[in-house]
Amino acid sequence: MAFQKELRRPILTLLFLSIGGWLLHFRVHPISISPSHYVPFLYGLINIFIVPFLFSTKKTVIIAYAINGFGVIVGSILMTHMSLSSPPDAWTLPAIVFQTTLADIFLLFPKLFIGHTILLHYYPNGLGRLFTTAWWVKHFCYVTIVYSAGHFLLR
Repeated sequence: MAFQKELRRPILTLLFLSIGGWLLHFRVHPISISPSHYVPFLYGLINIFIVPFLFSTKKTVIIAYAINGFGVIVGSILMTHMSLSSPPDAWTLPAIVFQTTLADIFLLFPKLFIGHTILLHYYPNGLGRLFTTAWWVKHFCYVTIVYSAGHFLLR
């Protein structure tokens, strides 16, 4: 059987989050406007059609978890950059909530937690130092630094 009974709901939840995020992204950034929109469009399709199946077996769960997790990291960094590139007129709480991509980022982060729940199904004791909260925070910082350096150095 492709999906174990105890994993059907978390994988289905991850699938619906991926579909919702992909449709939201496609609505905001249609691929016909810019070729740079092809990458998130295709990455969304991978998250919808491939990642759920990778999460369904122990042999491929680590690959699925890495694809899922780095998608959350890169997506949140790029959405933050987009908000900072065209900031609201005034930095008030309503402006931050309604005129930035903060809500979109909050919709993205549950994917990391659901993926971790699925990973713990296969590896109840975790994977040592790999894929811990500290590991994700460290890699979030690494990717942010590299992205920022590239953005500022290649202007």
